[in-house]
Amino acid sequence: MGVFLSAVDYFQRGGVCMWPLLACSLVVVIIGVERYMYYRESISDTKFILAFCRLLNDSQVEEAQALAASSRGSAARIAGAMLPERKHLGGRFASVVYARVDRSIEELHRYMNFLSVVIGLSPMLGLLGTITGMMSSFNALNERVQNPIGVTAGIGEALITTVFGLCIAIVGMCIQAYLSARIKGATLDMDEMAGAMIDEAEAEKEKA
Repeated sequence: MGVFLSAVDYFQRGGVCMWPLLACSLVVVIIGVERYMYYRESISDTKFILAFCRLLNDSQVEEAQALAASSRGSAARIAGAMLPERKHLGGRFASVVYARVDRSIEELHRYMNFLSVVIGLSPMLGLLGTITGMMSSFNALNERVQNPIGVTAGIGEALITTVFGLCIAIVGMCIQAYLSARIKGATLDMDEMAGAMIDEAEAEKEKA
């Protein structure tokens, strides 16, 4: 309880800029949690990608399709949906596969721009709070009547908003780095899967 009251006290002493900073912190947390939950359900395991490509390279198409049907994630769904269509689509198979992959990758990037904006905006809001706090301190110093409380309150406002803004940016950058690494890995896996399916379709066309 004491920690909560202390946090509330710091928040109140931070001034008006603490409210947009609080909104930024909530956005970072919400995006991080939402993307983590989405990636956990949407990104196929790399072990599935390696096993799927190995089966296709060995021309074991039925086994690869069964593996896709029993696996989870966007890559598995794309593989399960596109493998049976390789003969019907003909020369359009590659473009259709890559279109499905691109849409899936674009979905992985959703909200990342908002996260980047918050990461850049938080330190600037903290700097704005610093400026307003220092202005309050200078106003107190310029008063003819001594006002040491006003001076210290303004300095406290300046320091609190700066620290809070930097903390939000640091946490946001860590979350962004983690999410970007997941996106990069998923992108490489889906490109490898798409290439294996296209190679198998072309090999079957040459045999025919």
